[in-house]
Amino acid sequence: NSLLSGTLFGTLVLAAIVFCLLFLLFRGDSRYARMPPGPTPVPLIGNLLQLNQWAFHESFMKLKETYGPVMTVYLGPKPLVVLVGFDAVHEALVEQADEQTVSIIFYSYEFLLLSSHFFVGLGQSNGERWKQLRRFSLSTLRDFGMGRRNVEEWIQEEVKHLTEEFRKTEGAPFDPTITLSRAVSNVICSIVFGQRFDYQDKNFVDLLSLLEAHLRLLSKPIGMVRMFEFSNSLTKLIPGPFNKMLMNVNELTTFTSAMIDKHKATLVSDSPRDYIDSFLIKMKQESNNPDTEFNYDNLNMTILDLFIAGTETTSTTLRYGWLILMKYPHIQENVQKEIDTVIGRERAPAMEDRRKMPYTDAVLHEIQRFIDLQPLNVFHKTTRDTIFRGYTIPEVRMHFYVSCAKFRICAGEGLAKMELFLFFTTLLQNFSFCPTEDPDSISLSPDSKLVFKTLRPYKFKAIPR
Repeated sequence: NSLLSGTLFGTLVLAAIVFCLLFLLFRGDSRYARMPPGPTPVPLIGNLLQLNQWAFHESFMKLKETYGPVMTVYLGPKPLVVLVGFDAVHEALVEQADEQTVSIIFYSYEFLLLSSHFFVGLGQSNGERWKQLRRFSLSTLRDFGMGRRNVEEWIQEEVKHLTEEFRKTEGAPFDPTITLSRAVSNVICSIVFGQRFDYQDKNFVDLLSLLEAHLRLLSKPIGMVRMFEFSNSLTKLIPGPFNKMLMNVNELTTFTSAMIDKHKATLVSDSPRDYIDSFLIKMKQESNNPDTEFNYDNLNMTILDLFIAGTETTSTTLRYGWLILMKYPHIQENVQKEIDTVIGRERAPAMEDRRKMPYTDAVLHEIQRFIDLQPLNVFHKTTRDTIFRGYTIPEVRMHFYVSCAKFRICAGEGLAKMELFLFFTTLLQNFSFCPTEDPDSISLSPDSKLVFKTLRPYKFKAIPR
């Protein structure tokens, strides 16, 4: 213990010295001298003590009053240029949308996966890699029906299973989190893995529990420290959350690796069954290209990206939506009236109904706007020295843009829209959702709103209509 404490103390002192030297070096560099203003950082921890550890975006809004909509903030030893507000973000990422910025990873998979690739996957990749993987993913998802009739039928079928699970509760209070996650996840599983899982399948249940626990860790301040690669040497010395994140991701990739191996053993090159098959075929086609982005690591992490994005965002949005409807029951009643008028009770809702249901459509849009699941959006970095509003943002291997508005279109946006509408309307067609407490006492505030907003657990009663 004394040896570990001494090593940790030495690491902290060394990190503080390095930070001071780098800070003085940066300040002496004319490029850094022209960076946007911001609060003065302290060694090692930067401006962390000046920020709301559970809601960085709220702190940025307050700092804007002093430093303006473009500022420099240090999260640990890493400098970020923070853009606050629509005008600043639009100017940087749309009006000046050339090669000056690219998306970067949220946290180091090199540390978490001990991967040979630093940037991997669809959501955590850059430049040419991101372009190629995104282009391939969008094309492949379209081939398997993204936005087409067969995916709509998969969703409708999955909602039937979910409806039956809700009926089994017989109007008793229950927490919808787990059941809903299984249903929503099964839609992306059908596209990526070529199969849906029974809600009681142990591997499937364990996987979703692991995913939920991992995202909760990432939504805490300690997770933010890891995301910004605070110090690989330091975090490896600290037990607990960092080791838990490492174990979680390794277990998640163990599952995806097993699915890939299963597909490789039964692959038919001219007849892809799902996303994994299509990627494996692409890997064969580019096997002689030493610079190809289609490799095992990128397949593994892209699957994980799609699985996570296709599970948590939609299910959390729906749970938030039900909570809002229970707090404001007149909105639930108005949506149900429109469902009864346009669709009735005899058939399942279809996507073609949405254009005839302006009230329901508006409610869904307002739910998404209100909950703002990812308040910090995605992070970017400069690929060359960049002038923005008279400030210089140097080309360095650090994080530089934090955007507080949404301009990056999600690869699964079409699927998410279909799921939200069909799950939302089908369940409200069949049930009225009643709270277990007085509507006025329902809190809409999230459990965490650091990177991913996580919803407080709640129970409701699904009363058959």
